[in-house]
Amino acid sequence: MIKINLNRTNSEPFSEFSIYNSLNPIPATLKLSNALVLPDTIYSRNLAGENFIEFRFNKETRRLYEITIVAIQEETVKLDTYNCSNNDGDYYECFIKDGECELEFSKPIQILRSENSLNFSWDGETSKKHAISKNCILGTDVYGNLCSIILINLTSEIIYEILGF
Repeated sequence: MIKINLNRTNSEPFSEFSIYNSLNPIPATLKLSNALVLPDTIYSRNLAGENFIEFRFNKETRRLYEITIVAIQEETVKLDTYNCSNNDGDYYECFIKDGECELEFSKPIQILRSENSLNFSWDGETSKKHAISKNCILGTDVYGNLCSIILINLTSEIIYEILGF
């Protein structure tokens, strides 16, 4: 489990969302930093079945700077009618807590697909949701553990490119 802190920011943070194409063989990557040089990194991964999500945190600042959806198992994707959005307009920065994390874990990932979002959730009920970019909301459980990633403001074409179906 990834124990995190979320701090509200004064403005919309930098983000760059890239999806699968001929140059990028990964289904989706969200960059939350525009640094030219990659920092020393703390990697945290959830690899369950064929679903694989990787989180990259700056080792010095502990700040989340990238999320990559590395692989998606088609059988775990379910249709959903719920559309999530950042209704309050607030944005947050995400920080990994020192010494309170399981960096490598294997929790089954459920993927809910709606007309404009993809919700990747694991290990528990989402208690709070915090937008970290215009395309991503993180969900935490009652203990402050990261338990979901919701990609929002997507088109049906983008969802098709990410999932491949």
